Amino acid sequence: MKKLIEDNYQSIVDRGLISPSTTKLDFINKLFEEVHEFEESIYDLNWANIEEELADVIMVCLNFAKHYKIDIEEEIKKKIKVNQQRAKDGK
Repeated sequence: MKKLIEDNYQSIVDRGLISPSTTKLDFINKLFEEVHEFEESIYDLNWANIEEELADVIMVCLNFAKHYKIDIEEEIKKKIKVNQQRAKDGK
């Protein structure tokens, strides 16, 4: 997963879409744009676009994590454990 995150991030940096000055608001705006495109593809029932747009949403989130030095793989593992415990507790 770490290589995917790095390759994804670097490809966007190489395109000039992420730089050291990219802000949290920039990421949020991009995420809203991609979620909107994902939503449109769902309404159109265009499965090829749904898959691509879902990937775009995830990639923006991964880029945010990489940019702000969040170990997203570790955070996902921790969240899975929380959800597993909630399932055991019946919540």
